[in-house]
Amino acid sequence: MRQITSNVYVEDSFSTPPKLRRCTSGFVITSEGIVIIDSPYMPSDAVKLREDLSKIGEVRYLINTHHHIDHITGNYFLPGTIVSHVEAREMLTAPVPLVSIVAVELAEQATRINPRAGLVDCLRLRVSQLDPDGLQIPKDYQLRVPTITFSQRLTLYVGRHTFELLHLPGHTPGHIGVYIPEEKVFFAGDNFTTGVQPSLAHSSPLDWIESLKKIEAMDIDVLVPGHGVVCGKEGIREFILFLEKVVEMVREAIRQGMSKEEAAAKLTFLGFYPSLHPEPGTQRMSIIRIYEILTQNKPKG
Repeated sequence: MRQITSNVYVEDSFSTPPKLRRCTSGFVITSEGIVIIDSPYMPSDAVKLREDLSKIGEVRYLINTHHHIDHITGNYFLPGTIVSHVEAREMLTAPVPLVSIVAVELAEQATRINPRAGLVDCLRLRVSQLDPDGLQIPKDYQLRVPTITFSQRLTLYVGRHTFELLHLPGHTPGHIGVYIPEEKVFFAGDNFTTGVQPSLAHSSPLDWIESLKKIEAMDIDVLVPGHGVVCGKEGIREFILFLEKVVEMVREAIRQGMSKEEAAAKLTFLGFYPSLHPEPGTQRMSIIRIYEILTQNKPKG
């Protein structure tokens, strides 16, 4: 973890090459305890964080920006009351398809090994691939899901710090952002990434653009992305242009009469911002998702 303001610490090296599959997580030290935003993906990292924080103070809350596994797997190893959007809890507790939570490639790998594979099987497989020499998912592992949820806005007052949790649909419909006004720091989750292209496979792309415009208008000095290095607000505009471009590409495919399968086979986001790209199956699901959203919103008649 590196200190980015007087009370905010962030680990952003996990989500840059060569550790690309991990999220950018962080914590805030307040006068009445610690608040973590997103848990480390790898168990070894989560346990190390727990040990380090135990020397500083009590962890009061652990906030998850959304339900994807690279942001919630470490919850099991960390203390604190877990807070997130109501949909994040529903996605982790309801019987939903694996591809609603994990990348299609990971779901396919897990089900090839075990046709009845569940989410924990996917976690176990991915951790073994990314950190084979590190701590693995234990046999008694269980998901730690949010016990405090909200729909639109929630404010936590912890000591002299305020944590404004805002529903900002985009990367996922139940995505949230976390603003700490005393530090002028905003944790964007995967609604904003630097140096790596996010998955759009579970996104609300039109809402995403509007959410980014809201973030851009906020009084922020430091922007913490879901993946990539900490930066200022200057990167948001380019990110909005990227989203607008890929949405327009899919919209043009619809105008040309392509089916969603044809669009997914012909279109590519390679070469667009950011520099690195999700796996082919995830890109295909991203195009299909945008196609379905645009056709759902198409006026009838």
